[in-house]
Parts: sequence; structure tokens; C-alpha cells
Amino acid sequence: MPPAPRPAFAREFPRAPGLDALVEAFAQGNYARVRAEAPALERASDDDAIKQAARTLVERTRPDPLAVALLALAAMILVVVAAWAITHGPPAHG
Repeated sequence: MPPAPRPAFAREFPRAPGLDALVEAFAQGNYARVRAEAPALERASDDDAIKQAARTLVERTRPDPLAVALLALAAMILVVVAAWAITHGPPAHG
């Protein structure tokens, strides 16, 4: 399988084997690998640019706070509507 194109935000990252592997994993959508291996790369590197790039990759795997808030709001609305439907639904036939 050919390598995935390098993300635009990562084009200016320094070239290093460990970082390149993480950028490739990120481009392929393997965010679990990025979150697992980036902290070790950051600790092992003496290059500040590589450390910052590793931090940036991890930050890019986190969910958007607005999306999380909207998802929580949608869940709350669902609970309220379901509770209303249960309490105000048609009477049971018996």
C-alpha cells in the first residue's frame, strides 16, 4: 500500500524516522498508535522541534471540544424527549 499523503500541518515537521512513522500512522488514521508512541518519542528526543511535533500530533488526535459539547447536548435532549414521551404518552389500554 502506498504511503498516505503527509497532512498539511505536518509538512514543516523535521524529518526523523520515529516522527515520520508517527506522521504516517496519523495520516492512515491510526490515532491509537500516535497517542501511544508520541510521548515516548518526545521523552527520547533532544530536538525541541521533534518534541513539539510529537505534541502537535497528539493534540490533533483529541476530539474537537465543540463536537463533544454538541454530542452531550444532543444526548441530553434525547433523554428529556424520551422522559416526556414516557410520562405523557397515551394511556395503556387494558
